[in-house]
Amino acid sequence: MDEFSTSALNDNFAFDSLQSIRNRLLDLTNRNRLLNFKHTTSGLIRIIDEMPDQLAYELLENHQFKFIPVDEPTREQLIEHGYISIDDKGREVRIKSDPNAKEWAQILGLNISFDLPLSHKTTDKKHSDSNIQSMLYPRELEAQLRNIRSKANTAIEETGANILYLAFGFLEWFEDDSSDLPRQAPLYLIPVKIDKAALDKELGTYTYTIEYSGEDIIPNLSLSEKLKHDFYLHLPEINQESSPEQYCSGLIPSDT
Repeated sequence: MDEFSTSALNDNFAFDSLQSIRNRLLDLTNRNRLLNFKHTTSGLIRIIDEMPDQLAYELLENHQFKFIPVDEPTREQLIEHGYISIDDKGREVRIKSDPNAKEWAQILGLNISFDLPLSHKTTDKKHSDSNIQSMLYPRELEAQLRNIRSKANTAIEETGANILYLAFGFLEWFEDDSSDLPRQAPLYLIPVKIDKAALDKELGTYTYTIEYSGEDIIPNLSLSEKLKHDFYLHLPEINQESSPEQYCSGLIPSDT
């Protein structure tokens, strides 16, 4: 065997060994949020009424976005929508509890569906600004972003690793044919960083911005290994031309 062949074999062996070690380090249990993600009320910001491709493209072009809250209802709006009534003596009568941010967002006409609007199906100007619409009231949004930013910064200080990602698209999967418990795993991940910005004097809360960290865009490695190991399926790689909408639509069978 010549020197070149021996070197190539050694390189392949080293690569395969590193891949094997990496795969063994991946947590393939349901404790891993990359395999069993929960849309909880803390530790995440759910984005609504934004276009995935537009958001991803602008972020990767190093544009900065600002998180915006759902505007809290005024007294007049609560009366208009039947939360408060005024009796014959001019006194307020509470009809029902104030709406939470999700309920009020829907009343305001925001699209609260998990299925975000696709870029080729909407021309609304709000989808081309530098704001990211959340589904939280101002103080809720500030508290969540402060907590997320603190945890992400702590992870970088202690481990040198960024754990903060903007996730586009989720794969719903089941453990086996007999399971009726759906699990969700994020698909397209952009590494980001969150910074505290100026005080919004009108709202009395600090605003926060999000931008691309400059690291590689990656597929969900835990999900890729899980699909390969348990279901003999291959999760496509993400290349420089892959947009979130293209990547996720490529996972949908053509006959659906």
